This record gives sequence, structure tokens and C-alpha cells, in this order.
Amino acid sequence: MADRDPDQETRDAVTALAHRLRQRDADAPGERLDAELFAREFVTALRTRGWRPTLARPAPPWKATPPPATPDTVHQRAAEIRSALRHPPTPTTE
Repeated sequence: MADRDPDQETRDAVTALAHRLRQRDADAPGERLDAELFAREFVTALRTRGWRPTLARPAPPWKATPPPATPDTVHQRAAEIRSALRHPPTPTTE
């Protein structure tokens, strides 16, 4: 099997299904499980291993982020902060 699936659980499920299909195909035509019964049995086996169907969710809306600050803006803001630290506001009493 080509290793194109995203995770180990998916690869394991594909391997298990392929194994079961080969076993089913090896049975005589009159002894093979009905396709629907076969599929239900396989889904039941997946569920016993913790698989649960989930609803597809829409992608979150795209959020544009503002561009990063320019070096001049960074230096100006740093100077403002240093100045505020050197000259803290005096508390007022009322």
C-alpha cells in the first residue's frame, strides 16, 4: 500500500479493510456475506476501536493580520515606554 494517508490510524483502517475484502473474495460466491452486511460489520469493528463519525466543519473565516510594525515605529514606541518608566506619573489625592 502506498503511504499517502495522513496518519497511522487511517493506514491501519485501510489495511484492515483490504484484509477483510481479500477474505471475503476468497469465499465461494454462495457463501459470501451480503455487501451491506459486510460493510455494517466493518463499521461496527471500527466503532469498537473508538472511531466516531463527525460532521464536517466549515473553515474558520480568514482573518487578515496587520502588517508588522516598521523599525521606526518600534524605536519610537520603545522611547515612549522608556520615558514613561523614567518619569512615572505622580499619584493624585482627592
